[in-house]
Amino acid sequence: MNKSILAIAVAASLSSYTPYTLANEPNKFTDEVMVVTANNFEQQLKDVLAPIEVVDKTQIDAIQAKSLSEVLQRLPGVQVANAGGVGHNSELYIRGRSTKNTLVLINGVRIGSATLGFANLSAIPLDGVERIEVIRGARAAVYGSDAVSGVVNIITSNRNNDTSRVKLGAGSYGSYNLGATLSLGRNENSWLNMTATHQQSNGYNIQPTSTNPVDADDDGYVSQYLIVDMGNRLTDEWLLKANGYYQKHNLEFDNPWQGVDQSDSDLYNLSVAGEYSKGLFDSKVSLSTNQDKAKSYGQGVPESTISTNRVAANWNNNVKLNESINILAGLDWYQDKVDNTSTTMTETTRDNGAAFIGSTFTGEQVSLEGNVRADNNSAYGNYTTYQLGAGYQVTERVKLVAMHGTAFKAPTFNELYWPLQCGGWGCYSGNPNLVPEESKTSEVAIEGSYSYASFRVAAHQSDVDKMIASNGLTQVNIDKAKIEGVELLTRFNTGVLFHEVSYDYLDARDKTTGNFLARRAQHSAKWNASYSYAEWQFNLSYLYQGKRFDDLANTKELDPYSLVDIAGSYFFGNGLVLGAKVGNVFDAKYETAKGYKTPERNYYVNASYEF
Repeated sequence: MNKSILAIAVAASLSSYTPYTLANEPNKFTDEVMVVTANNFEQQLKDVLAPIEVVDKTQIDAIQAKSLSEVLQRLPGVQVANAGGVGHNSELYIRGRSTKNTLVLINGVRIGSATLGFANLSAIPLDGVERIEVIRGARAAVYGSDAVSGVVNIITSNRNNDTSRVKLGAGSYGSYNLGATLSLGRNENSWLNMTATHQQSNGYNIQPTSTNPVDADDDGYVSQYLIVDMGNRLTDEWLLKANGYYQKHNLEFDNPWQGVDQSDSDLYNLSVAGEYSKGLFDSKVSLSTNQDKAKSYGQGVPESTISTNRVAANWNNNVKLNESINILAGLDWYQDKVDNTSTTMTETTRDNGAAFIGSTFTGEQVSLEGNVRADNNSAYGNYTTYQLGAGYQVTERVKLVAMHGTAFKAPTFNELYWPLQCGGWGCYSGNPNLVPEESKTSEVAIEGSYSYASFRVAAHQSDVDKMIASNGLTQVNIDKAKIEGVELLTRFNTGVLFHEVSYDYLDARDKTTGNFLARRAQHSAKWNASYSYAEWQFNLSYLYQGKRFDDLANTKELDPYSLVDIAGSYFFGNGLVLGAKVGNVFDAKYETAKGYKTPERNYYVNASYEF
């Protein structure tokens, strides 16, 4: 089974020790773990056919990760390119598709810029995150546009939390962080939790080859955020929940073209939901609003602010016909409104409404799932997607899985409605006649789960049509791409060491030119190992990325590299934990984006106290 949590359960049951962080939660890593992202309703992790990874707070603390990209790049099928260090822009590639093809959710609510077409992953701190669920593969039949190569759901809500924690840390490049998570009130029927965090770094010169003298300085960042999560069970059937998230991020960067070199971004997300559950019927109505705003300025250039304001409503229903069959159906609506202070778009608002229906069947030997979703968008019309999945239990330990689905990526406001602008370089404008990019994705896999190890071997293929690209004057639907890959994943114990090893082969090409898509390595390998003894816990991470190209013309080559990180923690038993981490242990010199320097060997120490 391709379930990271299940693997840790296997590890704990096999070894002669129990990791301290798991000792206080003996029932956590079991087959009863529930996830919500795969089909947008709660189901057991072991029943999900799609490849899903679950990284919870315990694992994040163990590796002492300082950024979301640091967590994600450890996962199979995922590659990350960074334009600088922690806090700087990150590009996420799941199974060879770019960041804009991955849907990012916070507590199930869509976030991201409708002008740029993707979410800013680099600005999302990890304090307060309860778990991260990552789906690989198309889920547009559940979520609509953007869920082309996968879904990343960052979950901050935990109604069962009754502990508080304070944490502080400091490290290389003048970085430090302060954070607190407080359980302000919890009883049988209600809860109120709050998390506040401040983190910053002086950084380093991320583009040392820039010819702009101003770019010779260090490029740091400051990030602050606040989470409030609350809920109240009104009756046995009714539950009311509310969640608020606010984030402020200031970033310094380099711009060799004498343009802006700083940005301030603000993201807030407010959501309320009412859940009704009685017998075999569950229903949830949710309302949300969020804003993604970024202001760019510096070097005497007039400041420019772009923003996306989104309001959304969702109605999900799940009927459990019997122990094996679930029927799910619902309605989904959201409206995007954009603003750009330096440019007047020809259109600034669009609405998207959708209806969806699906079903899952979980038998002793056969598992099935199917979903259909119909979207209607005021900008590009109607679009219908579907997905099908089947699993067959060959033996008690071995399972075969096959999946197929369609997906689409909607054009951004910039691609559709950018006004006509002319300069020495010529003229350019958006194209209101653009249609969504389309893709078809198939996957076959074999999974095995034994008392001593687990494994998953999968082959996947995506055919992409109507890709949006520039013809020099505007954006047009002209390109095609074909992406094929193989994923190998195993988890096992050797004595007191638990190992997670993965290898990915990826062939991602432009079908017109035959060139490789930029920043996708054909070969990548990962090894994560953990060891616990008494009050000590140690983690080691190894990452290998093969040769890639930084451009579509395949003229700028990025060399292969290997990275090793180590982290250790000591648990005092009274709630106090001390930790230390060395990143890039062997001081490798490498680039994930051409011209952008990556962190040298770096150090981080931290302390947390739970009460």
